[in-house]
Amino acid sequence: MKKKVTILDLERASGVSKSTISRYLQGDKVSYDKQTRIEEAIFELGYVRNSFAQLLRTNKSNLLGVLVPDLDNPFFVTIVKRLEQLAQRSGKTLLIKTTRSSADTELKAINFIRGFLVDALFLCRSELDGDTLKSLNITEPVISIDRKFEHVHSVVSNNVKNGYIMAKHLFRSVGGNVMFFSRFKENLSVRERIAGYEQYCEEIGADIHDYKYDNTASIDFNRLTDYIINHDIKGIISRNDNDAVKILSVVNDLAYKGKIEKVRVCGFDNIPLSEQIVPKLTTIDQKIEALCDTAYDILNQPKMWAEPRVHIQDGELIIRESSNGRGAEA
Repeated sequence: MKKKVTILDLERASGVSKSTISRYLQGDKVSYDKQTRIEEAIFELGYVRNSFAQLLRTNKSNLLGVLVPDLDNPFFVTIVKRLEQLAQRSGKTLLIKTTRSSADTELKAINFIRGFLVDALFLCRSELDGDTLKSLNITEPVISIDRKFEHVHSVVSNNVKNGYIMAKHLFRSVGGNVMFFSRFKENLSVRERIAGYEQYCEEIGADIHDYKYDNTASIDFNRLTDYIINHDIKGIISRNDNDAVKILSVVNDLAYKGKIEKVRVCGFDNIPLSEQIVPKLTTIDQKIEALCDTAYDILNQPKMWAEPRVHIQDGELIIRESSNGRGAEA
């Protein structure tokens, strides 16, 4: 049987005193150089931290709960990656649960995660209503990302403005009808983007084309094609980049075959694929990492329990080939 690795072994391998190693393992900050040497020794020797003992000793788990709808959407993957980077810098670990965009599943996930005595909770695009979240009487700090709440700190993109500037760009680019592509049941972020699109339509006297598809089924591209033809659609604003990439591929193929005229397509989120496809996708960069940075900064503020407020961040319009047309301008 392999001998158990101890702090004394880490001391010999890292050249860092056992008292400093002990403090580091308990979550105290040490210099970056010593932290690096300790972590290298832990990896090389296969040292296993006794997190349970630390919890009993300090009453701190150094765990951060993170709830996301899924890990299929690059938007949420980016959030998790950034929060993990920030957590590692402060000696903490993420405990991640997916909610499948279900309020019931989210409630169960919150109860499960809180059982590990997490130091804080990050709720990403929560499906709970404000009253339900408030009724849980969560004692740990809660920070909401991409969803506004009145009684907890919330960090959100300026989705109404994002929808407005995207509509403004695409209308000017195509010089014709622009539709917003979304699902029948949408999260608040997308509903706000639609509101921005509708605001611009009303401002210029354009018809609103709010096309919706069934959440429970895949996109019906035959129905979408009929809608494009029947309403003379020249531009499509998709609910996010994931769907925009699918739509762009289909409408380009149909245009190549002469079945429809060229249709310009835009999305939201600026996922990596948006710059890798051909043509590259016009999108709104929501500065996801900056959203996470703000959320983590809130957690580290001494006055965390001060009156909660909504932190709104502007996005950036990234114009690429998928929306290039006559008279294109931001």
